[in-house]
Amino acid sequence: MIVKITYDDKRLDVFDTSTFTQAMPLGKQNMLTNFEVRFDDMAFDGLWLTAHSYLADEAFKKEATEGEVPVARRTKGWRFLLASSEELNHVELVVVDGEAIVKRVLGELVDLQSFDEKAYECIGSSSKGLHERIRELYLYLQKTTGEMEPCVPGIPRQVATKVMSLGAEEVAEDEMDEEWGDLDEAGW
Repeated sequence: MIVKITYDDKRLDVFDTSTFTQAMPLGKQNMLTNFEVRFDDMAFDGLWLTAHSYLADEAFKKEATEGEVPVARRTKGWRFLLASSEELNHVELVVVDGEAIVKRVLGELVDLQSFDEKAYECIGSSSKGLHERIRELYLYLQKTTGEMEPCVPGIPRQVATKVMSLGAEEVAEDEMDEEWGDLDEAGW
């Protein structure tokens, strides 16, 4: 797993789990490593990477009944601080294995993973910009929930409100452009 964090001062931190400094940091009995990055509580505690291991031991084979496959044991590993809660104030983008997961939008960090999951479910995939996709999902949720200000997953309320107000300005400009275009064409 490769985690890239871009900061507002253009600093880039890159964390690569395939290049541990020690060949077997979780022990020679480790058969599988489970990497976990938690985004749900990062505002309080910072952004952490945790590495757990699944140990395989000959003793586990003895515990298995005949004909069964022995079960490796998951053990807690180590936590690595990727960005402190103070550093998160300066984070612009977090990318995990090439996928943008967290991005600063209109001054706030948004959870792109939660947003994308809900957007895909409700409005499908799109090549439109993030602001337009937020607007589309917001309008869809308004219709389906009946709420005037629906909660858009992954998007702080103030960001959704700002995007919607920007959208209203853009729509008004588009209508005025079309009106002018219609008048112009009629005069030809």
